[in-house]
Amino acid sequence: MPNALTFRFGHALAAGLILLFTAASPAAAFDLFARHEVTVQFATPAGKPLAHAEVRVFSPGQDAQPTLTGRTDSQGKFEFPADVDGFWSAEARSGQEIARIMVRVGEQQREEKPPSPYWVFAGLGLMLVLAVAFRILRARARRPRP
Repeated sequence: MPNALTFRFGHALAAGLILLFTAASPAAAFDLFARHEVTVQFATPAGKPLAHAEVRVFSPGQDAQPTLTGRTDSQGKFEFPADVDGFWSAEARSGQEIARIMVRVGEQQREEKPPSPYWVFAGLGLMLVLAVAFRILRARARRPRP
């Protein structure tokens, strides 16, 4: 029979694992419906990265209200999830420096064509030949030997 100490340890271990997995990705709830993960890098005109700059991200058609805000890392990179296809814009501000970028998210829709009827009939014919050959080999293997 388990005692109270093992019961508490089991609960503490389960709670620790849950916290570990949820703390590893703080934006997991936001990423749940995201279809794309976008990474942008901001730099000054001289090529120096905008480190720890304040970033505002605008989704397509929402130019007045930022969809997401945050800060760049030490290399000027910023990642954000995109749940809508289209042109996303972002701007980073660090002191007097402002950098803007537009990113097209999503790929062009490709029209998928059905397979040619010739390929369908060729595949069905090949399967028929294999089935008949298997049947003949099986019948030969069952035949009694003289």
